[in-house]
Amino acid sequence: MITRLIALVVALACLFGPVRSSMARDAAGAPHVLTLRQVLDAVAAAHPQLEAARERVRGAEGDALAARGGFDPQLRVRGQYAPIGAFANGRFDVELRQPTPLWGLQVYGGWRLGLGDFAVYDLRAKTASGGEVRAGVSLPLWQGGPIDRRRADLQVTDLGRRAAGADVDVRLLELERAAARAYWAWVGAGLRLAVQQRLLALAEDRDAALRRQVAAGNTPEVEGLENRRAILERKGRLVAAERALEQAALELARHLRDDGGAMVVPMADRLPPAFPEPPAADPLEAALSDALARRPELRRVLLQRDAAQVEVHLARNNLSPRIDLDAYVAKDLGLVAPEYRYLLPAEFVAGISIELPLPLRIARGKLRRAKADRARLDAELRWMTDVVAVELRDAHSALVAAHARVTLAREQLQVAHALEQAERRRFELGDSTLLFVNLREQAAADAAAQELDALTDYHRAAADLRVAAGRPP
Repeated sequence: MITRLIALVVALACLFGPVRSSMARDAAGAPHVLTLRQVLDAVAAAHPQLEAARERVRGAEGDALAARGGFDPQLRVRGQYAPIGAFANGRFDVELRQPTPLWGLQVYGGWRLGLGDFAVYDLRAKTASGGEVRAGVSLPLWQGGPIDRRRADLQVTDLGRRAAGADVDVRLLELERAAARAYWAWVGAGLRLAVQQRLLALAEDRDAALRRQVAAGNTPEVEGLENRRAILERKGRLVAAERALEQAALELARHLRDDGGAMVVPMADRLPPAFPEPPAADPLEAALSDALARRPELRRVLLQRDAAQVEVHLARNNLSPRIDLDAYVAKDLGLVAPEYRYLLPAEFVAGISIELPLPLRIARGKLRRAKADRARLDAELRWMTDVVAVELRDAHSALVAAHARVTLAREQLQVAHALEQAERRRFELGDSTLLFVNLREQAAADAAAQELDALTDYHRAAADLRVAAGRPP
């Protein structure tokens, strides 16, 4: 069977690229038992789908960085030179403007130079020989005061970054759940294979003795034929069990990866010797309240809802008239001709501007859209809360049922083993036939397989329940 697995792994490596078998060994050369913790660590470290989710977080971090760029200082430079014409002059203006998150306040400072001849209506462009320095503030009094696009983008992108992080947690839980289910299916398949191997070994161990007894005339020939029939039947069951283990190992390899991200097919020698003992399920009530606080899907939708609320706040503010206050002080430096001495004193200028699109269709339309997005997310949150509750109750019910099945399967296995041993003693005393012995042995093997199926279902249900509660399996 191990040879089959090795051949299958080699074929996969040739056909599909970097797939390898697990060969972890301890210092003495014995293979390490593969644990669920190792599988989950491999998922968290190198699973491609998880890496894709993390790239979305990096993309959201880039959006947040771009939003912070809305508060970068802005440098503006303008120059103009007219050497020929009615008024030969030159102009140069440089301004540095800094937006702030404080009520939309912007501060700015600049320097301009205007030399030459200017028309009477353009004398404000003229400066002293050293130019004019200025500093001022611009403050929105209504629209753009409580919130503006820059500050909304800061909040929305920060919430988007956190929502992307919650999406990584969602994907990780999904992958860990799938990995845990695949791991327990692999363990169950390996232990069922061991049951079939033991069943075949019983028939093969009897075969040589039966052949001698038939040849000596002490046992009817039909008993030897019955044993050989049982051997062939059990070999067929063994082949099917080997195939099931190979299939389970390949399914687990989708989640088990090395440090480089290549799939690792676990070998049969890394199977644990038995399932862990299944404890009884905890009460459901505490898990339900815990799940609503832990599930990353709910956290993601809550963050998206908060982002939609920011857009509603912005859209409502944009319905207000835009009233901006601008004030600055300026001072010319250097020398001027006597007729332009009025340029030298410092000046203070304050102004106000009002702007209001009368139909407000853009603002009203954006507010309607923002409210619709918020209502949609509210509905999704209610639905997901119900889904979480149903998933948790279903997983808890499955766990309770699986635990009961394990108890019943173990009782059935004890009875089947007792019948098997009793039938074997009757056969040794000549009171039974090998047909009945084989039937009892097969019934005991079936009971062992049912116990393993129940244990597999139990541990998979336990993983489902922990994931439904927002915890790693």
